[in-house]
Amino acid sequence: MRYWLTAISFALALTPAAAEKADRTKPLNYEADSGECDDLKQICVLVGNVLLSKGTMRAAGERVQVRKDAEGYQYGVITAAPGKLATFRQRRDASKPGMEEFVEGHAERIEYDEREDTVKLTTRARVRLLENETQRDELRGDAITYDQRNSKYFVMGGKPSADPNNRDGRVHGTIAPRVQTDTPTPASKPAPVSLTPAKDIANPRRE
Repeated sequence: MRYWLTAISFALALTPAAAEKADRTKPLNYEADSGECDDLKQICVLVGNVLLSKGTMRAAGERVQVRKDAEGYQYGVITAAPGKLATFRQRRDASKPGMEEFVEGHAERIEYDEREDTVKLTTRARVRLLENETQRDELRGDAITYDQRNSKYFVMGGKPSADPNNRDGRVHGTIAPRVQTDTPTPASKPAPVSLTPAKDIANPRRE
């Protein structure tokens, strides 16, 4: 069947910038309609219009499970309400001065692994790279894993579906050209040299 040929994962490195490093030291904040936390198991389950924030990272979904291991690493599983998509957005370390870069992701399920520094988006997955809020690159597939530490994306196709954005189940992507927009400044012309005859040449001395 055709989808077996398209269910291939590959790595794609976009512009060389990683997720905001300072986010790793920030606390995780959340809002939800209801929640239940188990201090012994270090697990919290949040339900209803859940919003998460950790530094520049933002995530939202209908249900979120957050877990912390013995070493303090945090893990999150975000699931969307039926027919909707969970969302993820994080700022990246800028690759050049004056540039603000963000990664945005949408999927029915999003998993965050702080130890491995990865975000996995599953089912109707889409990831966009924004530069100063303008889309530069885009990836779509059945599953996308974003390796924040190394700034790599692993994309996998799946079965053909009724999703209008990916009916054939193949991996789709757009990579914008990195066009040099800065026009080099032409070298300034040297100022003309004014020649003044020396007095002893204009009035030669007689022997």
